[in-house]
Formats: sequence, structure tokens, C-alpha cells
Amino acid sequence: MFRKAKAIIKDQMTQGLGARDCARALGVSLTIGVFPIMGCSTPMNAAVAAGLRLNQPIVQAFNWLCAPLKLALIFPFLRLGEWLFGAEPFTLSLVEFSEIFFADWIGTTQAFAMTFVHAIVGWLVCVPAVYLALYLTTKSILESGMPKASRA
Repeated sequence: MFRKAKAIIKDQMTQGLGARDCARALGVSLTIGVFPIMGCSTPMNAAVAAGLRLNQPIVQAFNWLCAPLKLALIFPFLRLGEWLFGAEPFTLSLVEFSEIFFADWIGTTQAFAMTFVHAIVGWLVCVPAVYLALYLTTKSILESGMPKASRA
């Protein structure tokens, strides 16, 4: 059992270290890392990285590093979603909303379900362009600094 666990961990640490794979890992982790609902990006990144056989340590490290960016982008994604739906603007600050949410997260989730939908739709609209820009930029940077044999 210990050998099997050790082999799984070793595979996770060493898979996906070529330039293209690292670029995919960075693109995925940063794109999903700014998902506008707190607490969702880590399991989402883990699932996508496992499905695409990306390097989990790279994906999770960049997921956590982009947390401040996630906080900065919640309201822009929300505003875009509100604009797309023609909805009234959300008027609470992030601090006020957090206080309400942590006092009664189930009630808050029910009361603000459409607000979450607006933020997620705003994020979904941006995802293709964000991923493509991140992937192409990091791939170019990584390939320029790697010998040709290790670019796979």
C-alpha cells in the first residue's frame, strides 16, 4: 500500500513538466483560480488537472498565488454578468457580503443565487480569451528558455 501511494505521489510530481504541459498547467490554474465563487477553485483545479494529466503541484501553487487576483476580479465578473442579464447591480461590499455569508451560508446562498450566476456567467465569458492569452504567452516564454529536446 505504501509503495502504491509513493508511486502515485511521484507520478503527480513528475508528470507534465514539458513546456507545453507547463503552459497548459499555468493557463488552467490561473483561469480557474480566478473563479468568482470562493472555495471552488481548488477542487476544480484538482479535477481538471487530474483529467488532463497536468502537474498538480504547479496547478495548485499558481491557483493559490492568484487568490488576491480572484478577490480583485469578483466584482468585474459580477458586473459583466449583471450587464449581460440586464440585472440590478449588487450593492453590498465584499466585506458586508462576507459577514452575511459566514453568519448563514445556506440562507445567503439561497438569497443570492442569481448573484452567483451573474458572476459565474461573467467569468465564463472571459475564460476562453484569458486561457488562450495565458497559454500562448507562457508557452512562448517557456519554449524560448528550454532546449528543444525537453519541449514535449
